[in-house]
Amino acid sequence: MKAYAAMMVGRREVAMTSIRELVDEIPSDWLRENAIWADGFIAMPYEVMMRFGRWEEILDEPEPADYLPFTRSMHHAARAVALAALDRPEEARVEQSTFVELRSMVPDEAFFGNNMANDLLGVADRLVEGEILYREGAKEAGIEALDEAATLEDALNYDEPPDWIQPIRHALGATLMQEGRYADAETVYREDLARLPENGWSLYGLARALRLQGKTDEAAVIQARFDAVWTGADTELRSSCFCQPGV
Repeated sequence: MKAYAAMMVGRREVAMTSIRELVDEIPSDWLRENAIWADGFIAMPYEVMMRFGRWEEILDEPEPADYLPFTRSMHHAARAVALAALDRPEEARVEQSTFVELRSMVPDEAFFGNNMANDLLGVADRLVEGEILYREGAKEAGIEALDEAATLEDALNYDEPPDWIQPIRHALGATLMQEGRYADAETVYREDLARLPENGWSLYGLARALRLQGKTDEAAVIQARFDAVWTGADTELRSSCFCQPGV
């Protein structure tokens, strides 16, 4: 919860330190015995690194233990996203293939929090496909895949913090912004804020989308809300997702 809260207000150091401490404090023998549900905790650092665009750090992460099938699959999903963000889609496709293979090894009964592991991996699947398609030049298909990922995320069972901790709409909105679809991005950010009130990433995206539509008064109000939330952040934004450079 501490890591998730820090993510939403741009405090990378707190988020990464907290999530690493959580993983480091889990005894390995206990983890092996309880992997059917504890596996998901070990995968969480990948989402935090994706959140803050730590692409090279993701690529430097060691391969997880073979008794952690969920974490192994998420490891390669994160690598695929990282390589796509680095504009290396051919390599990302290789990682995607490994992700799909490893996903098939996750037991049907495996779960994390209030959700089945394979439902969470379904979100990852569409996220990976969307990010790669966009870098391959199939931009509309990439956006559609990200939209599908958001729909799957919405269908997940409620939990605190969410069992999927990096909102897909932040990537979807950023990609729409990159395509100049500012009104569509505005809709996406407003929906995200209805679900996750006052999260800094969508406040930033919404303020920018409004400003680029010439809605300067509205943009100023949202910008002030963002500034209040982002007080104390150690992360400067140019986009609602580091997967896109921003406009």
